Amino acid sequence: MKEFEKQLAKIRRWCAMQERCVVEVKIHSAGIGISADTTNKIIEKLTDEGFIDEERFAKLYAGGKFRNKKWGRERIIGELRARQISEDAIAEGLKEIDEEDYRKNIVDMVEHKIAVTDHSNIVLFKHRLSRPPIAKGYEYGLVYEIIDELIKNKGL
Repeated sequence: MKEFEKQLAKIRRWCAMQERCVVEVKIHSAGIGISADTTNKIIEKLTDEGFIDEERFAKLYAGGKFRNKKWGRERIIGELRARQISEDAIAEGLKEIDEEDYRKNIVDMVEHKIAVTDHSNIVLFKHRLSRPPIAKGYEYGLVYEIIDELIKNKGL
C-alpha cells in the first residue's frame, strides 16, 4: 500500500500545478509506469478530494483558450470532446465565453484581413476574409454574417 500512496502523492502534486482532466491523468500515469488499475483508484480518490473536476476543467479550458489563443467554440468543443469531457460540462464551459468578446474577436480578425486583401473579386475576397476565423474554430455562419456586415458598413 505504501507504493500506492507514493503514486497518489505524485499525481496529486501534478494535478495541483494546473487543472487536469481524467484522460490527461490516465495518459500521464501510463507514461510514468502506473498500472491501469492503480490509475483508476487514484482517479477515484482525486475526484473525491476535488483535485479532478470535469466541469471546472471545461470552464477553465474554454475560458483560457478563448482569451489567450482566441479559439472559437468549434475548436474548443472539439478539444474538450477529445479529452472525453461530458456534453453537459462542455456546455457549462462555453458559458465562460462572453458573446460580445466572441464577436469582437471575429471582427478584429476580419478587419485585419480587409486591409491587406484584394477585393476585386467579392467571392474570393469573402473567402479570404473568412479563412482565419474559421481556422481558429469560429462558426461558419457567424463569420460570414459578420463579414457581410463589415463589407456593407465599409461600402466595399
